[in-house]
Amino acid sequence: MMVQNPDVVIVGAGAAGIGAGLALTRLGVSHAILEAKQRVGGRAYSDTSSLGHLWDHGAHWLHSGDVNVMRFMAEKLKHKFRPENPAVSSFRSFIGGQWKVSEFATDYVWTKLEEIALAGRNGLDVAAESILDRGHAMYPLLRHWCQLIYSKDPSELSTGDAGSYSDSHVNLPVEDGYGALVARLSRGLPIRLGVKVKAIEITGSGVRVETNSGAITAKACILAVPSRIMENYRIAIKPGLPDVLQQAFADVTMGYGEKVALGFDRKVFEGFEIPFADVFDPVAPETRPLNFELHPFGRPIAVAHVGGSVARELATAGPETMKGFAIDTLVKAFGADIRQRIAATATTGWTMDEHIGGAYSGAAPGKAEARKVFSEPVHDRLFLAGEHVHRHYMATVHGAYETGLDAAHKAAAVLGFPARPKDPLWLPS
Repeated sequence: MMVQNPDVVIVGAGAAGIGAGLALTRLGVSHAILEAKQRVGGRAYSDTSSLGHLWDHGAHWLHSGDVNVMRFMAEKLKHKFRPENPAVSSFRSFIGGQWKVSEFATDYVWTKLEEIALAGRNGLDVAAESILDRGHAMYPLLRHWCQLIYSKDPSELSTGDAGSYSDSHVNLPVEDGYGALVARLSRGLPIRLGVKVKAIEITGSGVRVETNSGAITAKACILAVPSRIMENYRIAIKPGLPDVLQQAFADVTMGYGEKVALGFDRKVFEGFEIPFADVFDPVAPETRPLNFELHPFGRPIAVAHVGGSVARELATAGPETMKGFAIDTLVKAFGADIRQRIAATATTGWTMDEHIGGAYSGAAPGKAEARKVFSEPVHDRLFLAGEHVHRHYMATVHGAYETGLDAAHKAAAVLGFPARPKDPLWLPS
């Protein structure tokens, strides 16, 4: 049941908002969660209908799976994922008209990706592009992987931000769907769907939240929405955001990422399951590379990934252009007959989604330290949560979830509730 005058109102029912809701429930703090979309999960969404097989539109790997709180939540709920990194030291790519096998440890692209993060860890905060060789034949593929990992082009990517990311390199794919896992965590929480927040006014004793279905008052607010919403001033903050916070939203912006999913009438990729495959023609630099997941978990599907400016351009062009690009690229590697095996197609729509607007956050070159501002209270009553707030697990579901826990404990402290240690694995009985 929705509390009418809660202690805390949470805006957004993605991983951050759900984490905040669970923490407040445990602390005995009354709250309400308002979500503009007609579903929970934010950028974690498992689709089971478009292809007839489950695929995740957004997050689909448990990154740093050995320390990832969501991995332990999945274990608690018996939500299936691959419990260990696949023992893969090499990968296959279709480059220049033929298949090749490369070793991660010596591959040019993966070596250079590590150099970007290493530069940041060594204190260099510049555009990633400035330390790369644009003239190298494999640069377009390197740029493609920068776009996939960071949702930004190398020219927009801060080496400092890349270096701040904490990565144990244990990446575990979620068989039962990452979006489905986040949705399971939300069960029982006081969530109202389809409620679009227009403004948040901080008063002397609390907050007033104006929505498309009326106003709700509370003593504090946790704002757990994608940073694009705040970049574009989609929610008005009264009496206004501090200048330093406005600048932080300008310095740490959301990038872009999209997927194209193809369903087949049977398995068509012999020898592939989950491991990605790059398709790239280095003799034609203007040709865009593309990465595919093939037969994930044995399902007869393929999922193509694009990021950065390419994702934004394709999303703007529309679903048919996105699908055509993916299918034409797949044909290069597997032949024209593959077209006859396609039974269903689907695309994501993060860029055009008015409640999302992109992929995940990345600091501009020279602005890696700007994130620290997000964790500070606003006017004593407003607390930010989301992947953009986390200093080391940015761009991840578990990072967003952890910031929701933090915001909940900060809000409870301001309201005078007794301090208790965080319990990130707590779920209602």
